Amino acid sequence: MSRAPRRVPEVPLSTAPARRPDAADATSRLEIDGPSDGAVALRGRLDREHAADLYERLRPAVREHAREGLALDLSGVERLDSVGVAALSALSRAARDAGGELRLGDCSDAARDALDLFPAAAEPDADDEKPAEGFFAAVGAGLAARVHGFASLLALAADTFYFTFAGARRTRRVRRGAVWAEILRVGVNAVPIVSLITFLIGVVVGLQSAAQLRNFGAQVYVANLITISMLREMGPLMTAILIAGRSGAAIAAEVATMQVTQEVDALRTMGLNPTRYIVVPKFVAMTVSLPALTVFAGALGIFGGYLMTLVYLDIGTEVYWTRVLHAVALDDVLLGFLKSVAFAWIIVVLAAFRGFQAHGGAESVGRVTTSSVVSAIFWVIVADAMFSIIFYFQG
Repeated sequence: MSRAPRRVPEVPLSTAPARRPDAADATSRLEIDGPSDGAVALRGRLDREHAADLYERLRPAVREHAREGLALDLSGVERLDSVGVAALSALSRAARDAGGELRLGDCSDAARDALDLFPAAAEPDADDEKPAEGFFAAVGAGLAARVHGFASLLALAADTFYFTFAGARRTRRVRRGAVWAEILRVGVNAVPIVSLITFLIGVVVGLQSAAQLRNFGAQVYVANLITISMLREMGPLMTAILIAGRSGAAIAAEVATMQVTQEVDALRTMGLNPTRYIVVPKFVAMTVSLPALTVFAGALGIFGGYLMTLVYLDIGTEVYWTRVLHAVALDDVLLGFLKSVAFAWIIVVLAAFRGFQAHGGAESVGRVTTSSVVSAIFWVIVADAMFSIIFYFQG
């Protein structure tokens, strides 16, 4: 509906006798004057009580004046609600179907406020008039969404690092004891599953390597291989994957639930930063717990390899642990520690980021939880490969 101001003569629309209004509705009626010279003037209240009458009375006139168009003067409208705006929208649609146009002329303050408040209802078919999105437009929109998501992820990571280190004192006052509670959930409660899996990995690595080294009479070096692989690669990587599937999923589900139930909005209303209140305790707990679990996993993996060699290769205890101590290097320990810290940051930031993206209902909670686990495992493996490449060329 386009707006073209013009002065409208007042001519009765219908010759039907009007009901004599009583004192109760003298100020709530809607008067329609026109059409004359392609224009109609409205005076009074255009609300839910009069919207249907307006539509029925003006629809024939809209179709009749489709070729030259019809203008509505709303300068005399005292009240216009959403139902009245919907009626105007329906008349505009009827004019377009008839090949014409319905224009809005002068508007009162009440009419202008209502039209500004319900723009979608005033122009219901505006989206239908947009041309279909082409291939390059779709690719550009997808790329723009990716860039915006990456910028949001960087902003969340920056806020998390700032509130963790620069704003540590104020963060501790927000949730007392929250970090210790998160360490219990993320670290201590994950000890059984991490212990079992890494112990079995040590056994499997020992078995697979022993089967090959026995052909060359070098089975004594099984201890070296198990030690290096568990400290540098298998210990940090497998621990991070387990924590991403266990604790990362729990973090994403918790944040997503808070987002869906509007608890995050409630925190902002109370003046609390959601990143500081929700993410920072989990970030600190993950940073402390994952390196400790990695060290524990490496030790259990080496112990699992020891039991395997003791039974399968008849390598003595003294020989095995001597080779282990000989194989351990400070670089291997530091590399495993650096990997575990980086993996911890990747897991918690991605889990929180996916959680904040949840919207709608329970379906979105499950969707972002699955997405967080997949993303965390993918980027953990990518980071592990980058660490290996960098340290390989430096070594």
